[in-house]
Amino acid sequence: MSEGSEASAPRSHEAVEASVAQRAAAVFFAVSVAGPVLGMLFGKGDVGELLRTGAYSLPMALFGIAALVLPLRNPKDFFGGALLVGLGLFALWACSDLPGMRGFAFGPGTAPRMFAYCMIVVGVGVALMGLFTDGPPEEPFAFSGPMGGAVVVVALIPITYYSSRLGRLIPGVAPDIIVAALGAAVVLALAFLMIRFAPRGPVFITAATLIFAVTVRPIGLVIASFVSLVVSAYATDEIRWVETLIWAAVLTLFCSLLFPWGLNLPLQLWPRF
Repeated sequence: MSEGSEASAPRSHEAVEASVAQRAAAVFFAVSVAGPVLGMLFGKGDVGELLRTGAYSLPMALFGIAALVLPLRNPKDFFGGALLVGLGLFALWACSDLPGMRGFAFGPGTAPRMFAYCMIVVGVGVALMGLFTDGPPEEPFAFSGPMGGAVVVVALIPITYYSSRLGRLIPGVAPDIIVAALGAAVVLALAFLMIRFAPRGPVFITAATLIFAVTVRPIGLVIASFVSLVVSAYATDEIRWVETLIWAAVLTLFCSLLFPWGLNLPLQLWPRF
């Protein structure tokens, strides 16, 4: 009896891993075709131009094929690398209309593209490590990422819609600063709620990115960078506050020197009071 149960355990574990790989492949294929479909629906121009502008997501199909054909020896690294590649592709699409290098001068799109390509290269390397090196199996969880993303969007809609009214809550403070602070607070609160239903790492990395996006223009690069770096540290439950605050301060100083001075990008450092 015990021998039969022990013999069936590996098969059930392999079945679980196969199910995870199939669901991941379905997500990768859906993401890969989302770009061209959205480009055709909402873009402008001829068919060739629409397909070209939406083709940035097509490489994600390669991860879907790899998940179906190859054994995922280290699923965490594979999925993490795929996520980095997806973010890099999204960054390339987002900055596709920004001008690049002009001679030896950096343009507004040079730094985003440079970092996006670096992220893609790192993501491919991490994903390959997940395919060819052994690692811990994927931990079971009840993932509700699409629902959580919808909740974040729905929660941010009223803040955006009523931004003119909310911006007058505190006299003497710029309205966009109040709206940015409320948006960041909502995103952070939802992140702490969503970790009960979704993996901790992706939730807080996404939350840190959203917080930086809604705060960098009104609040400034210094505060937005420091806050988003501290929030991203919550991606692990082994957070150490002393090291986190030191590294957040060092990286904030680095960003404050790199973007406005090194890359000559028009980013303000402090809030507009």
